[in-house]
Amino acid sequence: MATQLVAFAEPLPLEPNKQLITTPERFEKLIRFLESRPKIVIDYETSGLDYANGAHSIGMGLAAWTDSGQIWNAYVPYRHRTGERQLDFALVAPALKGLLENQAICKIAHNIKFEDHFSRREGWAILGPRYDTMIAARLYDENYSAKLENRAEWDLGIRDSRRWETRVHDRIVALARMNRLGIEAYKKIHGYEELGIELTAQYCGTDVEQTGLLYEFYERAGVSQLYARIWATEMALTSDLCDMEENGLPLDIPYLEDVKRQVVQAQEVAAYQINQVILGGHGINPGSDKEVFDLMWNRMGLRWTKKTKKGAMAVDEEVLSQFSATNAFCYYMLKWREANKIETTYTESLIAMCDPRGVLHPNFQSVGTVTGRLSCGQPNFQNMSADNDDRAIEFSGKKVEKGGVDPWSIRRAFPMRHPGWVRLFFDYSQVELRVLAEYSQDPIMIDSFLRREDLHQRTANEIGAVWGKECPRRVAKIANFGIAYCLSAAGLSRQAHIAESEAEFFMATFFARYSRVAAFREELWGEARRNHCQWTNIFGRTRRVPDLQSGDFRKAKSGERRLIGSAIQGTAAEFTKESIVRANRALKERRIPALLCNTVHDEIQIDTPREYMAEVITIVKPLMEYYPEIKSIPIIADVEWSDKTWADKQDYEEAV
Repeated sequence: MATQLVAFAEPLPLEPNKQLITTPERFEKLIRFLESRPKIVIDYETSGLDYANGAHSIGMGLAAWTDSGQIWNAYVPYRHRTGERQLDFALVAPALKGLLENQAICKIAHNIKFEDHFSRREGWAILGPRYDTMIAARLYDENYSAKLENRAEWDLGIRDSRRWETRVHDRIVALARMNRLGIEAYKKIHGYEELGIELTAQYCGTDVEQTGLLYEFYERAGVSQLYARIWATEMALTSDLCDMEENGLPLDIPYLEDVKRQVVQAQEVAAYQINQVILGGHGINPGSDKEVFDLMWNRMGLRWTKKTKKGAMAVDEEVLSQFSATNAFCYYMLKWREANKIETTYTESLIAMCDPRGVLHPNFQSVGTVTGRLSCGQPNFQNMSADNDDRAIEFSGKKVEKGGVDPWSIRRAFPMRHPGWVRLFFDYSQVELRVLAEYSQDPIMIDSFLRREDLHQRTANEIGAVWGKECPRRVAKIANFGIAYCLSAAGLSRQAHIAESEAEFFMATFFARYSRVAAFREELWGEARRNHCQWTNIFGRTRRVPDLQSGDFRKAKSGERRLIGSAIQGTAAEFTKESIVRANRALKERRIPALLCNTVHDEIQIDTPREYMAEVITIVKPLMEYYPEIKSIPIIADVEWSDKTWADKQDYEEAV
């Protein structure tokens, strides 16, 4: 087969293993070669990244191994807007579709979810086995960037891994200037469609070649075998997350535009109070932290201790809240910032990201965190703020009972997909604490979960019995979620609004009552240090924290905090990831009209017609709760639903 490949090989000057395919004859030979290979590498070049708003593929990079083990690659251009010779898309489409849908061939890509989206734009599917080297990179070592060029440099030792990326960037800068656009604006409109075809072939060929080399490297290291359980989940998840992103969430744009008008007006009112009433016309820019600090510290004489990560004095919500009860400036600054955040973070940006149908399509990433937890962006559905009861009280002038309306509710901007449909919310109940109970084998925690008690109230009772006074549940909740993650007495004092002496007593009592929690932390750190600063969770994912062996005390302590966080949060994340895969597969197999559309940490959201609601719950809830790795306690998925908006969800029992 190597001789067959050479027959169509016409090397470009600098890269003899890179082929530019611009004639039907050479394209046909390329396809015949690729169809005979057990695995191929794929990489689209596109007219932009926003697949939901018109971006499409303009060419495809393909690579495969000859019988002698050499990687050859080719670039197939078909939609460039340069006037250069390229192939007719109608000619290449059937063959490329057949190649991608050939279930006997493993498809390899660095971020295969991206290739999945752009395949779907053409009406194609990526079928058969898949291998994502971006995810393999994270499993091989999660402490380094998963970007292709970085891993080619760090894992493969390729010193000039960015040579063609740099040349492409320089050309895009020039094209942007010619079009009188900023670089990002130009790329959003044109992507690489005006990039010279030969340059694109060099750039794309380098990408598929490096992806193929990374595949070889990670397979020699045994990544897919060492992490077999989570590897199968992660590979299936690339398709399931693509489904979720394609489904997206509809947005009520008129509602959000009305919220924007309200918050803009609220900012104007707060700014007037600050600059005219309080400061007598000698105002400041409320959006400038430097000016706010100077006014508070130097002119008002206010003092606090909190600093930013860079060492500057913080002027965030926590600091302003310290003085807002007695200082009008701080009170109105909080009002201004609240309204400004809603305007900029939610109303403007969400409306701008919608597709023509008014649907938002986020980007879920399996490699966005070192713990393995899913991250989300563009927009971040995990950051859609819950309704604010205080705001509802302020605007209504009365105590808000269940059903009170936050006038600036963001979640109310997410309605149902269709009339007659509902949204189901499957939320793991205190899953991080259940993971902690399983790992620590703390008898009080296990007993509480077996009795199906409220663990936060149980903790309040346990502490209160020793404290000699009632312990508020809210303080116990902060302790349960924080102390295991190495929350300090000062941190507990600040978050729970109690004296630091009380916080110290609380923590001492907590560890006396929940003695196995403290022991588990020490055992975890000791085991990791003995194992080259590595620790593997019950699903097989490894967390590497070199700072555990640091001679710097602060770095070592920081490493301990990161490891305990990864142990608990990372394990909890495995439940959500695997449950997405299980649920999507089960619902598709049964041909139920149900769409997975969102996940927020420990919650999975599914849209379905109301008449299928009970059936979907009957299928999904048991799948989310069956994890034999957890032997001591039950895993519980609570179910809520809504037929109005995200903000209106209620317990499922109220629907029957």
